[in-house]
Amino acid sequence: MSGRIIAICLEDCYPGHESLRYLQCTALQTSGLRVGPGGLVGDGAVSGSYCELRVTGDERLAALATDDMLPGARVHRGGRHVDLEPGKPVILCDGDFLAVPGRCFQVHVHGQADGPAEPAFLHQKEPASSTLARFAAAGLIVVTGLAGGLGCAPRESAVNEKPDVTRDEPVPPRPEPPEGKEPKHKVDPIDVRDEPPVIAPDPDVP
Repeated sequence: MSGRIIAICLEDCYPGHESLRYLQCTALQTSGLRVGPGGLVGDGAVSGSYCELRVTGDERLAALATDDMLPGARVHRGGRHVDLEPGKPVILCDGDFLAVPGRCFQVHVHGQADGPAEPAFLHQKEPASSTLARFAAAGLIVVTGLAGGLGCAPRESAVNEKPDVTRDEPVPPRPEPPEGKEPKHKVDPIDVRDEPPVIAPDPDVP
């Protein structure tokens, strides 16, 4: 695996349970970490998402929407916002907010990570999908709301079934960042680039 790995934490501004507030993740150059209707949905194999978090060729954290993704992702910083457009990555800074229909996260950037790690909630000694399954079984969260976004699907799917990205249920509103959490001092403008992030080549692939 090549390229820088960035350790991040996604803080759910309006968690279904306080134990689900902080989700620890890693962002890579080689694969995107996707955010979907139910929250974080994992790697690039998961469809039906709004954007992905990825490390650019110059080792910056970016949010990227692609042509096959659902519309609705937005980055907030210092009272300003920009809607994600396919092919135009937005560079994320520590403290930025990433809002999608039904979810608003504050992004905490922790710096270089030693290696990739599966998303896990803070203080939970298991993958995030297992935590959500436990909470759903205990009736602490709604399966179709939170658990559905992290692999705890409410129904089984056939092995070769084509992912269904069209949804009959109404799209939930996109939450705004909580009052008082936006920085009061002057902040940098939001950097929107005109090209997707350069992906570092894998040295193990000829």
